[in-house]
Amino acid sequence: MRILLVQAVSTHDCGEMVFPLGLARLAAVIGSDHEVRGMDLNLAPFPWPALVSLLQTFKPDVAAVSFRNLDPLAGNLISFVPHLKTLGALLRRYAPRAVIVLGGSAFTLFARRLMEEVPQVDIGVPGEAEHLFPKLLENLATPGAVAGVLWRKEGRLESSGASISHCMNLDSLALPDWALFEPRLYGNRNRYVAFMGVETKRGCWNNCSYCLYPVLQGCSVRFRKPKAIVDELEILGRDFSIQNVHFTDAVVNEPQDHLDAVCREILRRDLNIGWTGFFREDTLSEKSLELYRDSGLTTLYFSADGASDHGLKILDKNLSVQQIEKAASLAAGSGVLTVYHFLVNLPGENNQTVAQTRRLLDRLFALHAGRANLGAVVISNLRLYPGTVLTEKILRDRLIDPGLDLLYPTYFNPPPWDNLRHELTAFCMNSGAQSYVENNQQSDITV
Repeated sequence: MRILLVQAVSTHDCGEMVFPLGLARLAAVIGSDHEVRGMDLNLAPFPWPALVSLLQTFKPDVAAVSFRNLDPLAGNLISFVPHLKTLGALLRRYAPRAVIVLGGSAFTLFARRLMEEVPQVDIGVPGEAEHLFPKLLENLATPGAVAGVLWRKEGRLESSGASISHCMNLDSLALPDWALFEPRLYGNRNRYVAFMGVETKRGCWNNCSYCLYPVLQGCSVRFRKPKAIVDELEILGRDFSIQNVHFTDAVVNEPQDHLDAVCREILRRDLNIGWTGFFREDTLSEKSLELYRDSGLTTLYFSADGASDHGLKILDKNLSVQQIEKAASLAAGSGVLTVYHFLVNLPGENNQTVAQTRRLLDRLFALHAGRANLGAVVISNLRLYPGTVLTEKILRDRLIDPGLDLLYPTYFNPPPWDNLRHELTAFCMNSGAQSYVENNQQSDITV
C-alpha cells in the first residue's frame, strides 16, 4: 500500500518552524511492507504545486494528514482551517481513490466539526494515533473495528464510541522516522526557538482551568525512561548535528526527579546538546537549576500566565505572585535566557489586579537588569476553547456571546481593559530596549 503522510500548514509569517514530530513517530510504526512518503507543507511558502505533483506521481492509497494547530495564538486572528479545507479539496481532486485520514491535536479538539468542515476526509483519529494506525491500515474498509475513530457511512458520521485514545507505554514506541522527515531541512530557519521537539512524558495532572493538555493527553502522566530520552538526544546530535531541542512536556520540571534523572544521564554521557522547556515556578530550586544549566539548558520558559493573584486563581494555577518572583530571581541569577508568558484582561480584571500586574512586570525587569538574560515577556489574551473549565464558566456567565464560533481565533478581551495587552506590551518593549542599550553602553565602556 502507498501511504502519504502530510503535515498540514501550521506556521504563519513569523517563519518559525516546528519539526513534525507526531508524523515522524507515526511513520515509525508503519510496517515495511508499505511504501511511505512524507510531506511538510510548511517547508514551502506556497506548497500546493509541490503537493499536486507528488499526488500525481506517487498516487497514494492512503493520505494521512496531521492538523496540529488551529491558529498561531498570541492574539493572531489567522486561522489554519482554510488551509486544511484547501488541502482536503486538493487531496480528493488529485488522489480521488485515496482514503483520507485526519488526526493531530487541533483535529482532536474539534473532531466532528472538522469532519463536517472538510467533507473529503474519510476517517478521523482523535487522540494519539501511534498504537491505532497500524490496525486502521488493516481495517480501512471497516474502520469501526478500531476503537476511537470517526468515519463516514452513507453521508453520516459514525463513531466507534470509545474515548480519546492514549498510548500508555511510551517506551514501546519506536524512535521517530528521521529519514522520512529530514531534520536538516529545518536547521537554519528559526531565529528564536528550537525546531526539534523531544518528548520526556505525556499528560498533565495540574488541571489548570484554561489548558488543553488534560484534554489532549489526559490527567495521568506517562513517562519515558531517562535512558531512552537521552538515547534520542545522542542520535539527534551525532547523526543530524542538532544543537538545541525543546522538551515538549506540559511542564518539563514536574516531577522534578524525572527531569533530574534525564539531566544526570546527559552529563554522564557528556553530551554537548542544548535544551529548553516550560517550567513550573514553585518546583524550581537553585540546586536543580544548576543541574539543568550544567546539562545544557539554554532557555527557561515560564508560563504562569496569571500576573496577579486574582489571575492565578481564575486560571487555577495553584501559584502565587511571590512564587513567580522567587523563580524569576533564581532565573535571573542563573544567567540562562528567560522568557515569561502572561495572560491579561481575564474575567474580573480591575484597577487593583492591573496595578499588581504592573508591579510584577517592574519586578521582573529589575531582577534581570544588568544581567542581559531576559529574552522576552509575552503578553497575550486568553484564547477560548470549548471543553475547558474557564471557557465553560465564561459561557455560563454570558461574558461572551454564546453564539461565537470557537473553531476560529476567539479571545476573551472585553472593555474596559481591551487595550491592556497592548499597553503592557509597549511597557515591556520599552523596558527591554532601555535595558539592552544600557548593557551595550556598559560593555563599550568596559572595552
